[in-house]
Amino acid sequence: MKLKRFHFDIKNLNGSNIVIVGQDAIHIKSVMRLKVNDEIIAVCGDGKDYHSKIIDIQNEKIVCQILNISNNQADAKINVTLYQALLKADKLDLVVQKATELGIKNITLFESEFCVAKWQGNNNKIDRLNKISLEATKQCGRSEPINIKAGYRFNDIVNELKNYDCVIFAYENAQDLRISDIKGEFENIAIIIGSEGGFSQSESNDLVSKENVYCVSLGKRVLRAETASIVASAIVMEHFEK
Repeated sequence: MKLKRFHFDIKNLNGSNIVIVGQDAIHIKSVMRLKVNDEIIAVCGDGKDYHSKIIDIQNEKIVCQILNISNNQADAKINVTLYQALLKADKLDLVVQKATELGIKNITLFESEFCVAKWQGNNNKIDRLNKISLEATKQCGRSEPINIKAGYRFNDIVNELKNYDCVIFAYENAQDLRISDIKGEFENIAIIIGSEGGFSQSESNDLVSKENVYCVSLGKRVLRAETASIVASAIVMEHFEK
């Protein structure tokens, strides 16, 4: 039977023991109803899987003994950042969940000219997105959730593009170039996806003018913004992760 996966804070790694606290501890005890001597996989975002055995169960604390440590096989071999323009309602929830499953390492949320949604410095929203990513991390088998940043403007992300080997700009007016047409091995990749309203002409021109930006089409049909993020992320991971 496939072992269940739970998250712990690396500061709670004590020699050969792991201490799991908070919601995951409650989940182990009250939802999964695991017992002493049951085995789990614990992760803390360091690229390792800690195959462990439960040795003590308390109210909100689970103590485990490490049986074996192995390299996590689901973590991405390349560093991909998704620059996502702000979306309305629960669309960001979907993007974060699926990007986590696909292996994206970072998401930067930004506001562009045609964004309907606005960022209000809402820490509750970031907390919710982090929770969604953490749950998706355990589901898909990777060791670390996505690093989520917010509060950026369009000009902020343009200034960061020089830090990438390859920038994929999914643009509805792109013609023939597809992601699969891009040749080369890249370890540090950015994907740029607009909001429901897309990008203004000046923003598009600014992106296309950068030497490391590939303006690509995602196909014949116009995709919703959240669909474009998922599709582009999937193709990038499949094409560049060897």
